Order: sequence, then C-alpha cells, then structure tokens
Amino acid sequence: MNVLSISILCGFLVATAATPVRPPDGTYSYRTAVSGVTYQQSTVTIDSNQDAVSIHETTSIPSANFSAVTTSRFDPSTLLQLSYEADTNSSGEQQQTIGDFSPGQVTLHAGSQSVPVKADPSASTEILTDNFIGTMVMVPALLEHTQAPAVTLAVTRGGRALVAKVNRDVSSSRPAQVPTSDRSVELAFGGLSEIYWYDGRTYVVHDIEIPTQHARIILVSQSPIITPIGSPSPVVTPIPTPLLHFVSNDVGFRSSDGTYLSGTVTIPTGRGPFPAIVLVAGSGPEDRDEAVGPNKVFLQLAYALSNAGFAVLRYDKRGVGKSSGVVGTRAALISDVHAAFAFLRQRKQVDPKRVFLLGHSEGGELVPAVAASDPRVAGIILLAAPAIPLWKISLQQTLAMTPPAQRAQVRSEELKALAEARADKQGGPKVAWYRSEMDIDPLEAVRQVRAPILILQGGSDLQILASDAPKLLRAAESHNSDVTLHIFPNDTHLFMQMPVDEPRTLKAETEGYVTIAQRIDPDVIRVMVSWLSQHA
Repeated sequence: MNVLSISILCGFLVATAATPVRPPDGTYSYRTAVSGVTYQQSTVTIDSNQDAVSIHETTSIPSANFSAVTTSRFDPSTLLQLSYEADTNSSGEQQQTIGDFSPGQVTLHAGSQSVPVKADPSASTEILTDNFIGTMVMVPALLEHTQAPAVTLAVTRGGRALVAKVNRDVSSSRPAQVPTSDRSVELAFGGLSEIYWYDGRTYVVHDIEIPTQHARIILVSQSPIITPIGSPSPVVTPIPTPLLHFVSNDVGFRSSDGTYLSGTVTIPTGRGPFPAIVLVAGSGPEDRDEAVGPNKVFLQLAYALSNAGFAVLRYDKRGVGKSSGVVGTRAALISDVHAAFAFLRQRKQVDPKRVFLLGHSEGGELVPAVAASDPRVAGIILLAAPAIPLWKISLQQTLAMTPPAQRAQVRSEELKALAEARADKQGGPKVAWYRSEMDIDPLEAVRQVRAPILILQGGSDLQILASDAPKLLRAAESHNSDVTLHIFPNDTHLFMQMPVDEPRTLKAETEGYVTIAQRIDPDVIRVMVSWLSQHA
C-alpha cells in the first residue's frame, strides 16, 4: 500500500450540452523551464474515437531521476473525464495512482488507500491536478466549454480541494514565442497563478506561465501523426528452459458472466493426455505472464512445468492484455478460476482427472476457495499465499516502510483509511475489488480443501511474511493429511534470490523486481515438479 504522495493535475468533471472544441489528435512535445533552464521534457499524444479522447504522456526530469507515464480518457461530447492513471518512478521507487470520477467528486487511489475529494459547492466543475502537461492541455477547452467563473482543483497531495478563480483574457504581457492571435485564461488559487496561452480556434496550448515559481511550459513541436509512447521495453527475462519440449497456443474462454479471458496453453510434446495446471496470478493488473518489470514469473513457470510433462494454462486477468472487462471483485475472480479450470479439463490433450491449480499471492487465496467447492481439483499449489486478511497485510507493508517514530501516527491514519474503504460504496472497480477482499480470512477456505496441498514460501518475502506460513499449514492440516510446506530462506515474493549486498527492506525487494532480471529459484521448480509427479 502506498501513501497518496505524488502531485497530479488532470481530470475534469463537467457535462454540458454543446460539443466542445479540443486540441486535435496528434503528438505534442513540451519542455518545462525554471528561471530559463530546461527542467522537464514531455511528449503528449491525443488520440480520439467515438468513445473517448485519450491523452497519453511520457515525461522525465533527469536531474531528479524521475519519470512518469500517464493516461487520461475523456468523453468526446462532454469532456467528462472517464479515467485517469499515472505510473511514476522516482529514483527507482514506483507508484501507481488512479483517479475515479463521478459527478462532484474525484476519488484518488494509491495502493490500498482511497481518498474522496469533493467539489466545492461554489465551484462544481472539478479539475484533478497532477502538474503533468498531458492533462493541463485540456484546461482551456474545458473552461471555454463550461464558462465556469471558478473551478475546484482536486489536489492529490493530501487529497484536498482548492477553489481556483477563472480570469479570462488576462492582461499579462504576452510571451515572445506566443502567437499574437492567442487567447489567455488564468487559474488563480492559494496565492498561485497559472496563465494559459492557447489558439482560440484549436485550443492547442502554446505556453503556460507559473509566475511565482518562475516556471514556463512551452510547446516545442506538434505533429498530426500519433506516435506511440510508453516506458522503455524491459530486459527480457532469462528463461531457464533453453530447449523447449512443448508447443504453445493462444486460447480464449468465457467466465460465468460472459467476460472473455485470453490466455496461452503450453502442451508437452509426445502422447497425451497429460496432467495439467492452471496458473492464477496475484493482485493488480497481471497479464498471463505475471510480468513484473523484466521478470515474467508465470512464463518461466509455464515453460519449466511443460518441459517436465505438464500442460499449463495461464491467462490475462480481466481488463488486461486481450481479456475484456474491468477489475473484478473477489467473486468475479473466483468465477474466472472456475472457468479456466473447466476450459483446461475439456482440452483433448489433458487428462481431466489430473488438473491442478496453482495460485501466487492473491491467487493463493482464490485457489483454495475454488478447490473447496470443486472436488474434481486434483491438488493445489500455493505460492506466497496470504494467511491473514488483506487489510492486515496492507497495514504490515505500510508500517514496514515507515520510520519507527512515525508508526503510531501512520497506523492510526491507515486504520481510518481502511475503515473508509470498507464503508465506501461509491468507489470505482479497484475500490470494489479491495473492499471485496480486505476482510476475507484465507484460513477458512484452506480448512475446507480435501485435495493435496503444497505450500511454498520465500523466507525473504517482505510482502507475505514467512512467519505467517505455519498458520496456513496448521489450518490445512486440521482436515487434510496430505499437506506439505517448503520455505526457501533467501527467496523473495517472486521466488527469486535476494542479492546478498541488498538491504533486507520492502523497498529494496520491490525495486529489485523491476530493475533486475532473474530466474526463479531452481529449487522451487524442483520441489514443485517432484510434488506434482508424485500426485499426478
């Protein structure tokens, strides 16, 4: 769980009858200068269709070792903001911030924290601010469309609201590089001022002045060609299976509510039918490879297990990759596992009596629930599975990254935020998912599983603590005689080795996921294959 600590400047909450004019589709390059010195470089693309106007931005501040990728979507006929997402990297520390929009309110999500920011009654038009040019470029079009005398700025730092007065055609001296035909509009708030200079016909922003900070954002170039942008491609994960003794096929199937899930099946070469395994990913927008930075956890597992003689199905979660839908609640995710299990059992190369389920992290909480309700599951493998409710894990992680002197205060704040998330009925899909999971006791389902269980845990995992693994073991053994626990002392949450020179901190562990390409601990693969061979 991350604290809401980055500054965001983007979304709009407005609905009027007229169709607004907005900057045309294309690619725009901006630079930010402070006291005349270039500080930040940004590339913005605007790409629209009948459903949405999408604004994508990559920005970097080399001197601060900071980069960000943001995506905003707007209704093309009303400028109503549909979604917002920002992924930032500051000196290796990554954070994702989501903005959910409803009339009169923006709800900010960072990690498991959710903060509602309501529009001031005197300024019902709301702009969510992040200081990124990719969302500021829409401000003049929005203000022209609404003709609002004042707007509410939803500031992510602290989740607070500021009322900004709108001053049109201000008398500020025109910057030298601004065309003489440009119009201007000012947002004045809290002793600060942002002056936008823009083309009065196209609403393309040429210049933004922030006088009190001696800062200026300048349009460097624009092109009608839309250039795809995004984070640099990560280093390809080394796969510990140089010789492939299987074939790979892309497949698709539907969950109980009709949601389409896309995946890949790897089938060993030779004569079947083969024993098989469904891989169930952890929390968040995981693709079929469960890619974390350059590390593709499920790709490695699938290759190793299929080389060992097992058919493997892995799939993109809802709303990820080629799968449809949006973030699912726990009930929806469980129905997806049931659907994947049924799909794999129907494959002619698969022995339907020997199909196992493997769950990693959150998947390790979902899999026992499925196995407890379906006696056809041949066995389950739990990788770094939780043994305590999600809200306790969130609190553990937050306190682990908090200096000791501040933990009492942070604990109180986190408990308050968790209570608000528990009571919130208006949040978006991610809040609905968290609320559906946060109070689940993982031990209840584990106690009901009668199929064989293999529990694997990393001893250096600081997201799911190894000290909690015995709770899973005791719960499983209460009604099951075939339960095995293995703890791998130096393994992280991804079952990769912690570098010996890295500090044993949650920050170091999670930074390692996205900066170091590693192989899964071969001992984990050996234990898994040995257990499966005995039970298949």
